[in-house]
Amino acid sequence: MGAASRNTGVWLLATLATFLTFAQAKGGIKDFADAQGPRKFDLTLTWEVFAPDGFPREMALINGGFPGPTLEINQGDEVEVLIHNKMPYNTTVHFHGIEQYLTPWSDGVPGITQRQVLPGESFLYTWTATQYGAYWYHAHQAGQLDDGLYGAITIHPKKSQATPFSHISKDDATLQAINRAARDPRPLLLGDWRHIPSPEVQDLTHKANMELSCYDSLLFNGKGSVECWSPERIAAAVSDQQEDYLKSANLTSLTPKGCLPRVVIADIISDGADTHPETIPASVFDVCAASSGGKEVIAVNKTTEEPLKWVAIDLVGAYGLLTVTFSIDSLSVWVYAVDGEYIIPQLVQAITVTNGDRYSILVPLTAAGDYPIRVASVLPVMAISGTATLSYRTEDPAAPLAAPTPYINDAGEAVDGSVVFFSVDAQKQLEPLPIASTAAQSFPLYMRTVGASFEWALNSSKFPAAVIDWGTEPVILFHPQPYVQNNVTITTLNDTWIDMVFITADVPMPPHPIHKHGNKMWLIGQGTGEFTWGSVNEAIAAIPGNFNLVDPPRRDGFSTAAATDAKTWTAVRYHVTNPGAWLLHCHIQSHLLGGMAVAIQDGVDHWPLVPAEYVNY
Repeated sequence: MGAASRNTGVWLLATLATFLTFAQAKGGIKDFADAQGPRKFDLTLTWEVFAPDGFPREMALINGGFPGPTLEINQGDEVEVLIHNKMPYNTTVHFHGIEQYLTPWSDGVPGITQRQVLPGESFLYTWTATQYGAYWYHAHQAGQLDDGLYGAITIHPKKSQATPFSHISKDDATLQAINRAARDPRPLLLGDWRHIPSPEVQDLTHKANMELSCYDSLLFNGKGSVECWSPERIAAAVSDQQEDYLKSANLTSLTPKGCLPRVVIADIISDGADTHPETIPASVFDVCAASSGGKEVIAVNKTTEEPLKWVAIDLVGAYGLLTVTFSIDSLSVWVYAVDGEYIIPQLVQAITVTNGDRYSILVPLTAAGDYPIRVASVLPVMAISGTATLSYRTEDPAAPLAAPTPYINDAGEAVDGSVVFFSVDAQKQLEPLPIASTAAQSFPLYMRTVGASFEWALNSSKFPAAVIDWGTEPVILFHPQPYVQNNVTITTLNDTWIDMVFITADVPMPPHPIHKHGNKMWLIGQGTGEFTWGSVNEAIAAIPGNFNLVDPPRRDGFSTAAATDAKTWTAVRYHVTNPGAWLLHCHIQSHLLGGMAVAIQDGVDHWPLVPAEYVNY
């Protein structure tokens, strides 16, 4: 669009903003009982030198800090988030897991729901908090999530919302303590961190024609350290899969940073592509330089008025690449909500957390102590772990401190057979919704690399970079033609049920954390081998034991089944109830940037009318 029209759109939003009183949010508005009108937040995005793990680099800050302020909201609130882009790069902000019911133009995906916010411009996102629970917001432009542009969202449930806590205990005192904790959850954003900004990562990726799969540190709420392990500690953390990769390249060890060497990524994982690992600086894969940005401490204090003490923590997987195991030494935790929805609680000692996941946990505390919060990578690309601290003190200052012991090791594996992991397969929603016995459409999506190792396809074809990277005219502004389908577009009708089957076209294939914007999906089936049926309906008739249509897990993101020795497939079903343009994509940043996405035009027969201020922006 022309500069005049775009400036008019900016003026309209800025003029509206002058009539709004925004919370300068280090945490937003806290007085939920008395606050009236929309929940309003003002976020200024800047590009500055900062040192989350003690190593200074240029990165994105939000209101001068990292991570960004937590947006605290009540279920049912109208929400207004005004961003000011003072970075030298175009940007957008996506509210991850927020369904954006009837407001798809505020989903924050360039080329799909909006035009990019240029340097010096502002943009107003407006939506209704129809949900409750743990969510997060992050950049959906280039690799800016890897540059720190993210923060937590906490949506407090309505008082009428049923809770799962009676499944944990029937004791009144215990339930009172649990409810106190659940009313004030502590967000814990878990992230991986590089010492080079995303524009440089992209430049090196294209020069070397291979993925840069090595990170420098793990962060907890923006704090972490680079810990250089001894050769013995690195060797102890090597997995069987890593050992096989190393042997295939006639190598015996990971790099001093704990990464698979670049030659392994180039020659084996890139599967014969013409790569140039020599163009990558040694600092990216090989050189470990210790540094410290401090340690995150979740402090919990018991008062004399509290007979029991519990703490609620909202885990957010804000990773660009890694999948980790999470655990708190010596403490079992109750997982009571997943991706913002209550489930029948599971008592576990470890949780696998990947990109975009949210797990709400309750931790019972009895003995004073400093309990290490531990995460460790389980992806073969590198061995890395990190810790934060859950510090619990009772009203007795002389109470002896507990001596915690870990449940997991540096490889993210259980230290013994007694450790229980959270089970996605066993996840049961507290208030399950009915699922249709059949679907109107079934889409097989073949996942593969298409060229270089960093060029990925969710359905055999790369999603055009011109749409979500360069920011073409957004799909939401154009009423689509019904029934148009291709490898990068899915079109549906309103109030229909849709199946998608994610099929590993190549072996080996890592798990892919697939995220759907706009609404949640049910994980209804998985299997090994070729998916030979014409639809999920046919597959259910042929192999009913592989499917669950009664009480399957419901989430906005699922990891596909890994294909180590044979092809695999993962089937999800969703109900079209939120018409608009949405993105379906792998949440690994390099895979998304490499084209691993599909546009979904949901409900083309009830296509939304976009407000003028968003059309003209």
